[in-house]
Amino acid sequence: MNKDQAYGAVVLVISFIVTAVYLASLFAHYLALPSWLAWWAIALPVILAVLALLTICMWIGWVMLTTPPPEFEDPVSKPVESKNKEGRA
Repeated sequence: MNKDQAYGAVVLVISFIVTAVYLASLFAHYLALPSWLAWWAIALPVILAVLALLTICMWIGWVMLTTPPPEFEDPVSKPVESKNKEGRA
């Protein structure tokens, strides 16, 4: 087993444990666990999602605030020259 596979195994095991704890906390009342676990199982992901969204909004605002406006060259008005030098349309 190489290093990447070992990291994959660790991620798999941790994800499985977190999933089991999360599902058990959702059904805390039926598993004779404290009932406040069910409330936190719903509230904590919602709180984290809202904080993640607000963090992204703050980052976008910061980038818009600190980025200088683009510099445009002033268009130089040149007389329109006709391709037809004889003056015919």
